[in-house]
Amino acid sequence: MTEQSNTISGVPMIRIDGARVKRLREELGLTQLYLATAVEVTTDTISRWENRHYPTIKRENGLRLAEALEVALDEILEKPASEEEATEDTSLSESPPSSTRAGVSLKTYNRLLNTALAVMIPVVIGLVIWNKTQTSSDIDLSAIRSLPTACAAGLQFPVAITVKSSNRDLPLLIRETVPEGLEIIRTMPEVPVQNARILKWIRREGGEQMVSGYLARAAGAAGSVMEFSGDVAVRQGKKQEFPVSGDASLRLAPVHWADIDGDYIISDDEVLEAYDKFGKLSGLARELDQVEEIWMGSGYRWDAQTKTITILP
Repeated sequence: MTEQSNTISGVPMIRIDGARVKRLREELGLTQLYLATAVEVTTDTISRWENRHYPTIKRENGLRLAEALEVALDEILEKPASEEEATEDTSLSESPPSSTRAGVSLKTYNRLLNTALAVMIPVVIGLVIWNKTQTSSDIDLSAIRSLPTACAAGLQFPVAITVKSSNRDLPLLIRETVPEGLEIIRTMPEVPVQNARILKWIRREGGEQMVSGYLARAAGAAGSVMEFSGDVAVRQGKKQEFPVSGDASLRLAPVHWADIDGDYIISDDEVLEAYDKFGKLSGLARELDQVEEIWMGSGYRWDAQTKTITILP
């Protein structure tokens, strides 16, 4: 399908199919807020696009919209009525096949065509495979999760996901599946929670390490282990997924999340470890301040009934 576009005051514009945009969003289980975050517009704008109140949008927004919906731009463009009519008229006006083609008999023409196809098909397949290999090798991306070793049930703890890539301006979909029994206190940066167990961020890689994360609280019996998993999806030529490596499990134990050896003291190494893992996660100042206070004191006590930490002088 040919991209239909014009310009308004020098800005390239395109016409989108709002009904198809809505259907693709619902098939992916995305909210209008999530789509608005990805395209950098308001939820009201997304609603107006889907209901065809604004059928013509900026081409730049159309590209971001297609990326978020994991399709090519052509797949969300409105198909002109003239294009459909032209297709019907062509099919009706076609004449019966003649007995000759290109000045040769139909039998000879078909034999030559089959020979050409037999040569071309392997070449085309080889080019497709080569292109996929080249596209895959162009993306240099890694994602690592930082997670405390242990934490008391009922105490808040941080989780950080650090993405590193040499590809600048690359849109990323970061997905984190959390274990049952985990309460999400807040996400950093803030994102809509799709359901109780899945967190999604759409961010644009700037060529340096990028940190996303969340603050959570677990419930369960001491000694139980919670498992975490996630991946990062990109679409550059084709959709690719990269698993999140690093820490993947947390054990419930009556200790502070920064107390790695469980001796109810935050040592020099442990305070440095806490800042190394979670210092780049924005919105964690209060939790890191408490780690410093425990480190400066003689230790701490955990009250399982009130779910609070008491810092010892």
